[in-house]
Formats: sequence, structure tokens, C-alpha cells
Amino acid sequence: MRSPALDNAAVWMASRSRREQAMIAFLGGLIIIAVVWLLILRPLLDARAAAIGRIAAYEQVMVDVRTAGGAVSTSTAALSGPLQEAIPVQAATFGIVPTITGDGDSAEVSVTGARYDAVIPWLAALEASGATLSSVNIRRGASEGVVDVTLRVLQP
Repeated sequence: MRSPALDNAAVWMASRSRREQAMIAFLGGLIIIAVVWLLILRPLLDARAAAIGRIAAYEQVMVDVRTAGGAVSTSTAALSGPLQEAIPVQAATFGIVPTITGDGDSAEVSVTGARYDAVIPWLAALEASGATLSSVNIRRGASEGVVDVTLRVLQP
């Protein structure tokens, strides 16, 4: 069983000259190539380029963290005073504004929307100052390079 539309198309094509049939076939091939390029290959190549860019940015952040991590740990002073006062002072030097809850020898610290390349050296400095980080949870933030952090800090 053939479709009436296909029958009509075959009759229409047969009524064209050889030259017209060749031009229609050539144009149909060009249209197929354009559709494959625009709807399949181009988006894949764009996604690949974006992924390569993100990977390069993450590798640069890791290089920066490694180089900053060593420098921070050698020059960090011990936390003085209660955690609720000492942690914000130290975090401010890294451009981080934490929210702190807790009392006494432990504190729950949360940071929203901080730069990843500032958070990692801050955490290294916090550990180097003698505090114990009993739990650290880092989640991807709303934009690239930004994280949300929750951690539990114990007094040294």
C-alpha cells in the first residue's frame, strides 16, 4: 500500500526533465546537510567548546588553590576568643561572610554564594589555625565558580 501523497510526488518528479530532477535532488541534499549541521553538529560542537572552557577554568582554580593553600597554612595565626567572633574575622580576610550558630566549643558555619577559589584557602587557614572541621559540605552555587558551604567547627 502506497500513500497517495507519495504517488503524487512520484508523478510530479517524473514529469520534470532530467536536469530539473538533478537540481531538485542536489537542493534536497543541501537542505539535509544544512539541517544536520544546524540542528545536530553545531550544538554538539558548541557544547564541547563550553565544556572545554569550564574544565580549563576548574583546572586554573585548582592550581590557584594549591599555590594559595601552601602559603595560607604557613602564615595563619591561631583562633583567639570564641568561635562566633574569631571565625568571621578570619573569613573576612578571604572576602567571605559566614553565618554562625552554636555556642561554646563548637559552631555551625554556613556560607552562601562565596567564590570557590576563596573558600578552599579559607578552610585551609581555618584548619591551620588549630580548629577542627568535623564536617564540611560544599555544594555548587547558582553561578559558575560560586559555592554554598556548611561546616561544623570545633574549638582548638
